Amino acid sequence: MNTNKYISVILLVVFVLFINIISSFINWNVDLTSDKKYSFSNESTSIITSLDDKLFIKVFLDGDFPSEFKRLQKSTEDLIKRFKVIGNNNVDFEFINPNNIVNENEKENLFKQLVKQKLSPTDLEIKRDGKQVNQIIFPGAIIYYKGKQAAVNFLKQLPGGSTKSNINRSIETLEYEFVSAIEHLIKNRLTKIAFLEGNGELNEQQVYDITESVLDDNFNLSYHYKVDRFNIKEFAIDSTTNMPDIVMQNSLLNSYKALIIAKPTIPFNSLDKLLIDQYIMQGGKVLWLVDGIKASMDSLQNNLGSFVATKNFLNIDDQLFRYGLRINSNLIQDLRSNKIPVITGYSNNVPQQSYFNWPYSPLLFSDSKHVISNGLDAIKCEFVSSIDTIKNNIHKTILLHSSNKSRLIPSPSKISLGILENPPLLTSYNKKFLPIAILLEGEFESLFKDKLVQKNNKIKFIKKSASNKMIVVSDGDLIANDISKSGVIYPLGYDKNINFTFNGNKHFLINAVQYLCGDNSLSHLKLKDLSLRMLDKKKIQENRFIIQLINIALPILLLITLALFFISYKKRKYA
Repeated sequence: MNTNKYISVILLVVFVLFINIISSFINWNVDLTSDKKYSFSNESTSIITSLDDKLFIKVFLDGDFPSEFKRLQKSTEDLIKRFKVIGNNNVDFEFINPNNIVNENEKENLFKQLVKQKLSPTDLEIKRDGKQVNQIIFPGAIIYYKGKQAAVNFLKQLPGGSTKSNINRSIETLEYEFVSAIEHLIKNRLTKIAFLEGNGELNEQQVYDITESVLDDNFNLSYHYKVDRFNIKEFAIDSTTNMPDIVMQNSLLNSYKALIIAKPTIPFNSLDKLLIDQYIMQGGKVLWLVDGIKASMDSLQNNLGSFVATKNFLNIDDQLFRYGLRINSNLIQDLRSNKIPVITGYSNNVPQQSYFNWPYSPLLFSDSKHVISNGLDAIKCEFVSSIDTIKNNIHKTILLHSSNKSRLIPSPSKISLGILENPPLLTSYNKKFLPIAILLEGEFESLFKDKLVQKNNKIKFIKKSASNKMIVVSDGDLIANDISKSGVIYPLGYDKNINFTFNGNKHFLINAVQYLCGDNSLSHLKLKDLSLRMLDKKKIQENRFIIQLINIALPILLLITLALFFISYKKRKYA
C-alpha cells in the first residue's frame, strides 16, 4: 500500500516536471487588451526572425525616474524582451545609466559621444535627497548589427504636448522606432527618391522636417531613402551637338524610385512635362502636391485684411486629366476647420485675441481603410481645392476628403477676415466629402501619345506605362513646415497659433511615399493607439470606503471562508 502511495507521488512529480518543460517551449502570451497593447505585428516578427547575426541593443534609460518615465522604461524593456524571445538567440541587450559615472570628465566625454552617435539628450527633473534636481538623460538606444549601428530616439516631445501625452505617444511608436531601425540596418542600400526643382517648388528648409526631422528622430524620409533634389531644368550638355542632353536628363530622372512635386508655382513647359510623363511611363512614381488656387495667409497681412484668390496656372491640367483627374480652380470651406487668432479689442493698449474657426483651413480625418490613410490623426490643410475624377481605365482611391459640412467657392474670389464677422448660412455648407487626395493605380497613357513625332532614336518614347501608381493632393502646404522669422524650423503640422502639432500630416506623407515605393509593410505600426487609462479621482473619493473594503476586507474574508471550509471538510472525513 505504502509502495503504491510513493509511486503515485513520484509519478505526480514527474508529470508536473514534464508539463513545465513542455510549457517552457510554448508562448502562452495572450493579448486581452482592447487596444492590443501587447500584440506584436507579423511584419516585426518577420524582420526580427530574419536576423542572421548577433544584434545588440544598448538602452540608455536606466535609473530612478518619475512614474511617467518608469512607464516608458518598462515598455521599452518589455518590447526588447519580446525581440529576444523570437530572435533565435540573435538579440541581446543591456540598460545603461550614463549618470552613474562618478568622474565628471568621463561623464562629459560619454555625453559628447552619445550626442555624436545621434542620441538626443533631455533635461529631467527628479527628486534626490528630498530635493528637486535637474538631470540630463538620454531616452534612446544604440542598435549594433554587422559592424553598423543606428540610433533610436524614442521620446517624442511635441510642442504643446503634456508629459503624459508625450510619454504615451512615445510608447505607441516604440515598436515602429525599433523595428524600422533594425530594418534600416538590414538593408544593404537605400532607395533613391527626389524632390523636384525648377518650377518654384518648396525649398529645402520648407520641407526640412519631412526630409530630416527637427525632432532628430527616425521618422523622416532620409532615414528610409536617399533623398535628393533634382532640378528638371538643369541639363548636361551633349558634347556632339552642344545642346542640352535630354537622353542624359531622362536617364538621371529614372534613377529615382519616386518624385515629390511639392507646391510648384511656375508653369511647366512642354519639355518638363515630357520628362515627367516619360518618367511615369517607365515606372516612376510621383507624389503631386499642387494648389488649384493661389492663396496664402500671408496675403491677408495688409491694410485691407483681404485679397483675391485666383487660379494657379501651372500648365499641367491636361497632363493630370490624361492620367485620370482634375484639380479644380476653387476653394473648399469646411465647418470642421482649424482656428486662427483675431484681435477683437484692446485692454490698456494691449491687443486682446480670440480664436475663431477658419473655414479655409479644413481639418481632415480619414475614414479610408487604405494603408496610406487608415487611422490617421487630424491633418491640417490651408486653401485647398476639390478634385474631380475622370472616367478612364485607372483605378481611383480617395485617401482624404472634406467633412459632410463643406461648400465650394469658385475662383476668382475675395478672401477676407470679414467671413468671421458675417459667416455664411449653415445651410450653405451642403457639400459632402469633397476629394482632396487621390491614389491613381493602373496603366497610364502618355500625354504625348498622339502628339509627339520621334526624331531622336536615342530617346525611347513610351506611349503607355505598365501597371503604375501616383498620388495627387490638392494642397501644396500639406508638406510644408513653418519657419520663424529667426530661422527656427517647426515640426510639420505644427500650428504656432494654438501651440499644437497635427501629426497626421507627416504620417500621411511618409505612408504615401512608402506605398509608392512598395515599402509600406511597417506603416500601421506608427499608428498604434494605446489608451491612457487614467483613474477618476472624483469617483475614487466618492467610493473610498467601498474600494478600501474590497481591497482589504475581501481577501481576509475569503481566506477565513476557505479555512473554515477545510476544517469542516476534515471533521466530516475523519469523524
